[in-house]
Amino acid sequence: MIDQRLENLILAVVLAGSALLSGCAGTPTVPEHRYLIGLTDRPTAPATGSEDRLWIAPPRLASFLRSDGIVMQISDVAIHQGRNHLWAEDLATQLRRSLREELARKLPHAQVLDDSESAVTGEPPHRLEVDVDGFHGRYDGVAVIVGQWRLRDGIGRLLAARQFSVERPLPADGYQALVESLAAAWRGVADEIAAVISSKLIVAGH
Repeated sequence: MIDQRLENLILAVVLAGSALLSGCAGTPTVPEHRYLIGLTDRPTAPATGSEDRLWIAPPRLASFLRSDGIVMQISDVAIHQGRNHLWAEDLATQLRRSLREELARKLPHAQVLDDSESAVTGEPPHRLEVDVDGFHGRYDGVAVIVGQWRLRDGIGRLLAARQFSVERPLPADGYQALVESLAAAWRGVADEIAAVISSKLIVAGH
């Protein structure tokens, strides 16, 4: 009788372990989603032959933004970096490309250059530096962008500087809505930068 009970107990443990392993093996894998900002089909206006040139330096990101994971601020003092919701490309690279596209569109009388073009045409007279201290979602349902930018001439003299702080409510829940709101807010920042450059430097110089 004792041997039979022991045999039954062992069988029950084996069956329970098999069920547990089977359940773990059947757990679906959470899909990975990757996102891009700045994708647009709006054409960029070509430069009209002006000698005004603007080079955009690679944006400097706060350390908590230098990862593939899209950042959510989950409380006043805590953040979460997404594991399954990721940037499809380095965030600084995306921000720079989007900024260049917007500035080229808003400043048709200037040549807005990237690294390869600046190497060919020489050092441009104007240099745009951008620091991004926030580019994330927040627990109360808004997209947050915070930072500052500086415009310098060819020898490094400061010509203009501004801070930016944007909070844009999300139209819906989810990372897709967050990325779209961040992209729209970033385009707004680019528009503000273009307005300052246009009024104080480009247009005023002609």
